[in-house]
Amino acid sequence: MAGLISKVFKAKWLLLGIALVLLLVWILRPFLDVFVYGIFVYYITRPIKQWLSRYIKNEGILVSVSLLMLALPLIILIAYTLLVGMSQLMAVVNSYGLTAALPSGPLTNMTTSFSQLHSNLTSGNFTLESVTDITRQDWYKTISGYSGNLPLLQAIAFSTGSTIVDIAFKLFIIFLVGFYMLKEDAHMQRWFAGTFPKLMDEHNRLLPRYASAVDADLQKLFFGNLLSIVFFAIIAAVVFEGLSIFAPVPSLQIPSPILLGILCGVSALIPIVGMWLVAGPLFLYLLISSLIAGTLFTHFGYFLFMVLAIFVFVLTIPSFVIQPFMARGQVHSGLLMFAYVLGPLVFGISGLFLGAIVLVLVTHYFGIVVPEMAAEGQESHDFDL
Repeated sequence: MAGLISKVFKAKWLLLGIALVLLLVWILRPFLDVFVYGIFVYYITRPIKQWLSRYIKNEGILVSVSLLMLALPLIILIAYTLLVGMSQLMAVVNSYGLTAALPSGPLTNMTTSFSQLHSNLTSGNFTLESVTDITRQDWYKTISGYSGNLPLLQAIAFSTGSTIVDIAFKLFIIFLVGFYMLKEDAHMQRWFAGTFPKLMDEHNRLLPRYASAVDADLQKLFFGNLLSIVFFAIIAAVVFEGLSIFAPVPSLQIPSPILLGILCGVSALIPIVGMWLVAGPLFLYLLISSLIAGTLFTHFGYFLFMVLAIFVFVLTIPSFVIQPFMARGQVHSGLLMFAYVLGPLVFGISGLFLGAIVLVLVTHYFGIVVPEMAAEGQESHDFDL
């Protein structure tokens, strides 16, 4: 008993440090998604900062300009595209009675209400032509006509567990985390190396090698891969939406264009076939639906125009412009695709980034740490023999 007390006394500072770390983790646990977004902001903004550092020498101004140039517009764009795409997915699932087969999660709950609100708003008869002629009574009638959507807005707010103040506060923390990671990343690396020199040197500098590999792959995934997927998805969604708007008949309209655009972006991860996995069935669907409706030959010119537009603007040009920036590092493309698809369904929007982070950490743990420890264990065993 005395020996145990003596060991505890000698390890008192280590135990206090562990307790403080656990306390800090417990305090920050509700803000896990915020820090995930902050890490994403850091990695997508770091190359912009490195490029702008040739022209801006003040570190604070450099980081601020980098964030305003890329991170803020991109986050808004990703959030909106993902919400609209998920609302269209929920509409498709509900139409085929497959709601029970879809995993429940924060994003699924939120997009159920969002899809209802979106359909209600888009089905209204309000037109911009009469804006200048609207009287006070007309404004009241117009706004009260949409009052049925207020409970849905409230449902969206509660389904995300957020209020306007909470969202604003979290956005502030996200950019604050990204700002200080961009500004102090080199300083934090030097502090860690100086504070834990033995930890840095043990096992043939295993920790620096592991951290460097994780950092490099997260950079590739977030700035190269994920941004490429986002741009692929946006380009495809815009093309699909435009073709649907100008379609002369319903049989030539593209169903759920935003959702198909997102699927095009994700399918770009798959080598060789890539977005053809989405475009091919889409061409077949348009062909069959127009044949059944008897509109294919009467609007054959527009059908050819759709095929040509999708082939050029969705399948060809983005591949030449964006594909060179896509890099998967050491992460398997199939696992990465599952992380991007299943992550948001399980963890909400933050799962789009959290799934990739966990996948990178696990991949390099089994690719770097496990072989190194196994090799040391084998050497020790051979030495004992």
